[in-house]
Amino acid sequence: MYRQPRSGFSRVPFIQACTVTWDGLETACLVCNISILGVYLHLEAPLERRREVTLRFQLADGGPEIEAAAVVTWVNEIPPEGATGLPLGCGLRFLRVAADDLRRIAALVAAYVAAPQEHAGVGVGQPFTGRVRIPFIATCTLTGRFGIRHASLCNLSVLGVYVALEDMPALGARGRISFHLPRASEEFRAEVRVCWQNPEFPARAHALPPGCGLCFENLEPKQEDLLRSLVAEYQRNLVHSARAAGAEGTAGATGTAR
Repeated sequence: MYRQPRSGFSRVPFIQACTVTWDGLETACLVCNISILGVYLHLEAPLERRREVTLRFQLADGGPEIEAAAVVTWVNEIPPEGATGLPLGCGLRFLRVAADDLRRIAALVAAYVAAPQEHAGVGVGQPFTGRVRIPFIATCTLTGRFGIRHASLCNLSVLGVYVALEDMPALGARGRISFHLPRASEEFRAEVRVCWQNPEFPARAHALPPGCGLCFENLEPKQEDLLRSLVAEYQRNLVHSARAAGAEGTAGATGTAR
């Protein structure tokens, strides 16, 4: 979730619920990543460029809600082509944000950058399964005896997914989920079970929005292979990005010509 216009500032994955207001209108969405300059929002119908809005979202430090004025600087209407691609949405630059809140954002970014690279981007503060979990944001649909729920995926592994959802099914409830994976022409459909719930905002690093964890059931081998391939792709790109950043830093420190 890094492929967007380069700003020169560290941009890190951060998935959290966000409220956007403008001209008396309001919509809910997800923050996908954040820097001290701004955020990227997942919106199926992105806002137009130069639109000024007010953002409200929480950080994972237990502090008060952040409220910031921002402007849309670029729009992404192309579906992701890989594991690190961004979902449909738009990038926003902060116009006004309280100094204390900016320091909180800077601390979150610094903590992510300082984390061991093998853990960066996959530590999401939820029950440990032994399988690698990667950030992955996409709209999804849940169906079952509980009815139909439209939600947003936040991360996935070969074992299951986490979905942002306030009206969540009961623990242990079974149903089916459908969503699109990068480069796939057909929806990914699977049986799922609600294996844990996260109804309140947790004060911990890389916290998730309210929602629930869903365990896959009865996956076909080719479905497992598809998920495993996506996770591996994300890990490879993460390592490649880290090496590229290290090379840039070395070149800058030694005065290497570019």
